[in-house]
Amino acid sequence: MTDNQIETTGTGWLGAVAILFALLLLANQANELLKQVVITPGSSAELGIAANCRADELEEEGLSLQECQLMVSSVQITLASSPSWFRSFQIGWSATGAAAAILCLLVSFGFINGNRPNHKLAIASFALLLLLDVLGFFAAVNTGPLLRALTLWPLLLWFFIHLCLLIAVVNAGQQKQRLGE
Repeated sequence: MTDNQIETTGTGWLGAVAILFALLLLANQANELLKQVVITPGSSAELGIAANCRADELEEEGLSLQECQLMVSSVQITLASSPSWFRSFQIGWSATGAAAAILCLLVSFGFINGNRPNHKLAIASFALLLLLDVLGFFAAVNTGPLLRALTLWPLLLWFFIHLCLLIAVVNAGQQKQRLGE
């Protein structure tokens, strides 16, 4: 087995896992961006207007009246627990996170397609994701208790996922250096 085959085999799993998580993060960030664009201050949910849960729409969507009312409550939680700066921060944070996920996705392809991956760029992209996780965590800590309860656990999960991937990429880079490449 040549050094190139050892490197490709040893880092192929890393590329596959990183691609999976990059796709999940991209979807997550896109959903958060859409949520922040759609849920705006001054909406009927924030003003306390009763939910328009029409029976025909509930039946069409397969929802109960209680589920419809809880969805309105969910929007109210987001609006009531968000400080004035949070929405604009989340829009920028989500857009940056989506771009970083795309960068990570592109970098991760180098680990599985037989090319020699750029370890420095991979380390930088995972470090950027880790930094974004920390920024998102500190922003969420400064929101109201209801929104904080919804957002902190997913942010911690992403932090540890990105930390593990960063450690794996750093380790793969060190192994590459030991092989003298």
